[in-house]
Amino acid sequence: MSDIKRSPEFDAAAKDFEEIVKQHSPTNEEKLEGYALFKQGSSGDNTKPAPGFLTSPSEKAKWNAYDAKKGISPEEAQAQYVAYVAKVKAKYESN
Repeated sequence: MSDIKRSPEFDAAAKDFEEIVKQHSPTNEEKLEGYALFKQGSSGDNTKPAPGFLTSPSEKAKWNAYDAKKGISPEEAQAQYVAYVAKVKAKYESN
């Protein structure tokens, strides 16, 4: 289990993003970016091996998106996630 401290803003953004996904239809790219920043902010660098040949395309995409965030500190990823969710939220609330 990770010892990464999650900020209240990060947790609030996670709830907001969950609602955005439920109520709107964000693009796959938007969902993958949110997933990757959330995972990096809550778990740190991806340490799992690359998915195998039989892994579903969606699972491979999630792994690739998360792995692309490697090297970003959890604190920085949390800040990026909060800003990203605010941007996506503004996009869908203006529609």
